[in-house]
Amino acid sequence: MKILAIYVLLAVITLLMLTLVDVLSGIRVSASLHSLSVIFATTTLQETICVVIFLALPLIQVVAGALKRSR
Repeated sequence: MKILAIYVLLAVITLLMLTLVDVLSGIRVSASLHSLSVIFATTTLQETICVVIFLALPLIQVVAGALKRSR
């Protein structure tokens, strides 16, 4: 479960860094978040599958570790 918290923390830090760089360059926060949503809206099916797989890997790892400990 700790590794899952680490992945969430890293995702939040990455999002904060992306928006902070945009704010420092003069872009409003709402425009920065809108540009992130536009990026994800224009991905193809193959890219979406890859993103979902990489996002699911920490969850799979936690579940596999829990199953291994329970046996």
